[in-house]
Amino acid sequence: MNRNEISSLLDLSSESSFDDTDEDPNWNDEDVYSSSEDESSASPVMRGDGNDWNNVIDEQPNSNVIYNPNNECVGINEDIVETMIDCSPYDFFALFFDDEVLKLIVLETNRYANDKRNSCNLSRNARIKKWKETDVKEIKTFFGLVIWMGLDKMPTIGHYWRNTTLFSSNIPQYMSKNRFELLLSVLHFSDNNTATSYNRLYKIQPLIDLLVYKFNAALIPNDSMCIDESMVPFSGRLLFRQYNASKRHRYGIKIFKLCTTDFYTSKYKIYSGKEASDNTSVATKVVFELLSDYLDFGRTLYADNWYNSIDLAEKLLDRNTHLVGTLRKNRKRIPKEIVTTKLKRGEMIAKQNGLGVTVLKWKDRRDVLMISTKHGNSMNEVQMKRGKKIKPNVIIDYNRGKGLIDVSDQIGAYHTCLRKGVKWYRKVAFDIICNTAVVNAFSLYKAVTNNNKSITQFREDIALDMVKKKEVNSQQTSTIIPHHTLVKDKKRARCYGCYRQCCREEGTINARKKTKRVHTKCEVCERYYCLQCFSTNHNIKVK
Repeated sequence: MNRNEISSLLDLSSESSFDDTDEDPNWNDEDVYSSSEDESSASPVMRGDGNDWNNVIDEQPNSNVIYNPNNECVGINEDIVETMIDCSPYDFFALFFDDEVLKLIVLETNRYANDKRNSCNLSRNARIKKWKETDVKEIKTFFGLVIWMGLDKMPTIGHYWRNTTLFSSNIPQYMSKNRFELLLSVLHFSDNNTATSYNRLYKIQPLIDLLVYKFNAALIPNDSMCIDESMVPFSGRLLFRQYNASKRHRYGIKIFKLCTTDFYTSKYKIYSGKEASDNTSVATKVVFELLSDYLDFGRTLYADNWYNSIDLAEKLLDRNTHLVGTLRKNRKRIPKEIVTTKLKRGEMIAKQNGLGVTVLKWKDRRDVLMISTKHGNSMNEVQMKRGKKIKPNVIIDYNRGKGLIDVSDQIGAYHTCLRKGVKWYRKVAFDIICNTAVVNAFSLYKAVTNNNKSITQFREDIALDMVKKKEVNSQQTSTIIPHHTLVKDKKRARCYGCYRQCCREEGTINARKKTKRVHTKCEVCERYYCLQCFSTNHNIKVK
């Protein structure tokens, strides 16, 4: 086809005015998971000017962009498939949360705690003065308890150590409240002494880099990938805190994720601002950073309208990668006819440029604007809850590909361990370890073992394996739960029960003066009690 024939296909008759009510640029089409027939016909690749928009003449543009991993070991690592078919949920979680990660946390937590203990600005009764260095076993138990707390939600962390009719838990037998809160306050993942002023993520980046490396070592994406953002809720002061009205938690830290087969997260990037450059938008820079290891193999990227543009589609084509997704009508270089044409429900209009980029608008409940480098304007019938419906193939394919990250976020939201706190990096660490890494382990577990265990039971098994019970003796394999016991201690301190009662009746100042001091201490609670208060607080009859 020569240039004159292509020019004759142009339709320049539409001069209608722009109507803002046609489409909400922030609207994403509703996901509908359904199957469709693969298109079998292939046409020659169109090459020409990217600004020449014609009627669609190629149902499979850029058919030369074919998925070819080039002898790359795609999918789950073969060693995992061969050796872990009978392994437990914790064994899969330990692929990511292994000794290397644990030793990093132990090293930096001890370093930070010691620096804090040696500082000069400590109060006389500061808890950090009693700091004892932690180890791998204790940190493993600590994170096991954190996952446990996500399964058994209580109003505050302190409620897990209360022994009342309404609130009771077995957590106190594994770690005291004072030790847990102390570890929580000094938990660290990097060396503050080597921090650089230009790196806003120095407190968490070593942990992120290590875990993302392990995510990629366990699984290499196949031909379909999806990029989207998630939000780690945080309402404190933070320079790069974001606001997103469409999210359940409107304020928080934005996380860009690259998801692949079976809701597996391969890349995890924190948005810290300052991403845009002179010639590249933030969205384009994020896409190429997350895809850096997976370009040039003919893969397909599914993304929503925040990322997509005609320029991005053409740049990805130069790297032998397809782009499919929704598109905002205010993006540059979109054909005017696509934006202005009024459609009835079920109608469609599509244009295709000389480089094989297709822009399509389909009318459903509202206008849906799509972009694709691998689809034309063909349509197919899909089965829905209320019957069959005819949809463009590009929308059917997008709904199936975009569901990867939606399922990942949905599963990660079940029994999340995130709580309010003033340290943003601690919340991000809990998110990537106790949510993202657990969901990735769950994806591998289901694929390798063919087990249909629920995510709730999967988390329970991980928590129980990370928290080891105390044995009765070396010859017995059974375990016991220690009871609250009152023992004598060399130190003398105020009775906890009497002090709280006096505070309520006469105030803190009088309570400090009047509360009696005792030598008796509860082994489990690590609090000092007189005999009467001990029996009252623990519902124990003392003779």
